[in-house]
Amino acid sequence: METKDSKGRTEGYLLKWINMWKGWKRRYFIIKDSFLIYKEESSKTVKGTISLQDATIKMSAKDALKISINYSGVVLKLKACSIPEKVQWVNWLRQAQVAVRKSIVPRLSTPGLEEDKKGSPFDDVDTKVQELDVILEERFQARNDQVLTRLSKVYSIHTCMEDTLKAFIAQVMEVADSESIRDLAEKLEAYSNQLKLETLDALQSLGQKEDQSQTEGAKQRSQSSDSVSLSEEFFDTANEEEISKNLDATVRGDVEHRVGLPAKRSDLNKISVWQVLKDMIGKDLTHFSVPIYFIEPIGMMQKMAECLAYEDLLRRAAHHPDSLMRLAYVATFLIAQYSCTHKRTKKPFNPILGETFEYVGSGYKFFCEQVSHHPPISACHCHSDLYEFWMHTHMKFSFWGKTLEGVPLGSMNVYLKPYKERYILGRPATAACNVIIGNMYMDNYGETTTVNTKTGEKAKINYNRCGWFGKNYALVNGTICDANGNTVYELTGTWIDSVKLKKISTGEETLLWKSHPLPPEWESFYYFPEFTYQLNNLTPALREVLPPTDSRFRSDQRALENGNLKLAQAEKIKLEEMQRAMRKEREKNLSLIHICRCRRIERCRSRWSPYH
Repeated sequence: METKDSKGRTEGYLLKWINMWKGWKRRYFIIKDSFLIYKEESSKTVKGTISLQDATIKMSAKDALKISINYSGVVLKLKACSIPEKVQWVNWLRQAQVAVRKSIVPRLSTPGLEEDKKGSPFDDVDTKVQELDVILEERFQARNDQVLTRLSKVYSIHTCMEDTLKAFIAQVMEVADSESIRDLAEKLEAYSNQLKLETLDALQSLGQKEDQSQTEGAKQRSQSSDSVSLSEEFFDTANEEEISKNLDATVRGDVEHRVGLPAKRSDLNKISVWQVLKDMIGKDLTHFSVPIYFIEPIGMMQKMAECLAYEDLLRRAAHHPDSLMRLAYVATFLIAQYSCTHKRTKKPFNPILGETFEYVGSGYKFFCEQVSHHPPISACHCHSDLYEFWMHTHMKFSFWGKTLEGVPLGSMNVYLKPYKERYILGRPATAACNVIIGNMYMDNYGETTTVNTKTGEKAKINYNRCGWFGKNYALVNGTICDANGNTVYELTGTWIDSVKLKKISTGEETLLWKSHPLPPEWESFYYFPEFTYQLNNLTPALREVLPPTDSRFRSDQRALENGNLKLAQAEKIKLEEMQRAMRKEREKNLSLIHICRCRRIERCRSRWSPYH
């Protein structure tokens, strides 16, 4: 229980975060003058003292009961037992902070100091500015605290009302014979829940706005960004002539444009890695299935198609007369495709052997197939009147304690038809960082080289690795060199936002690429860009022309997109078990060996192309 005495001293119990092993522990806190003192118990000795003068007091936007105090680079994490208690403690902490800052101002204008400074004309200005700063901060804080207090009272009243309302509704549902009375009771309960959520959201958003105003510029990483039936076998496809006709028939204009997904991301997705480790206990890890709450509603081959969002870079390259500028556009095409990975910490669905994905855009056709199960390899090919590009994915994964790193072993190639130039593009490593502890984020890093095999010109691009406190996150820099190795252009930017090219001889800068605006509520839709919304869109027209092996027909993926996690998990397990069973059958009977629709072209061993 908190108390506040006549001497301005506040004291009471709060939960304090110790470490990962000990977790939250109950501690006794005292606010005295400008210091926060804490003990194990009220009668025991002092364990620590914190100065509130230059501390930053925050309320978490994710945890409604959490308080963070940042002082001298150290973060003290506290928790209250209820929202009103938390608001009261925050008010007391900030009142003590404002009081100590206000008490410092008169010291700056003492007579002794003014005589020593011999009447500098700027002394009075500095003093007045600091006095005004304290007054404004005090008034702003008082108004903000008043809003928080009122909201916390509303939340407390509703919490008391909620128990009574639930008991009342339960009795009404038992005795009510009329369907209309039952409907009214259900609506009343729904409105009650909505009121509670809205009040809680208001409290959390207000705390979040405070955090942003107090720590503006601190979050560098964030600012630099700021179904087929399962009974049918996946590799039983239609004949090749029919597929080719269907591909030509699928015109972009016939597909309705989506501005979101059918259902928003479920709160059940907010589960830590510890939940997965718990699910692994007692199970055969060789057959362990990744839980559905760690997966986004898109397949690996659809993720490969996301680079088509910026295929206009290849068109611009094909039209440019300068070979070095063509090289710069091709290298930027590789950089731009990583913008789709920003904040996307969930993995896509693993493709089934023989699974395909086809997409027809404005002037291009894209085809992808899962050509190998062990090792898992997906091969894709895209062609238009100006260019072709093809690649295959074969990732080597390594776990480094807190980072899961994936190094691409497959190659990526681009062919510009007007100039008959082929480019080989090296790709950076992609990693999921803070997998065990902390806020997980995606990072792309490493040195890559893009080579024009016809002219010998090279683009050397460095994807900077994210450092402490988000330093260098998403930054890219590189050089465009001629056939003799002389640097002609310098390339700078980020793989999230934009890339610029600077000509060294003249200093002239050119904007090569700017990312598309993010759609509304993209955080609720798995952080998908607008182009990704279209990749799993299955309209009645597409349903008639696509082969049954297309990723859009996967029942587990469709269920997750519709927000049905339970069904998605069941369908996913069923499909994986079917694939294991078919693999065993193929090992026993060689006549059942899978034949890919994609074939490897002998003159270029890394090139995969669909049969025509």
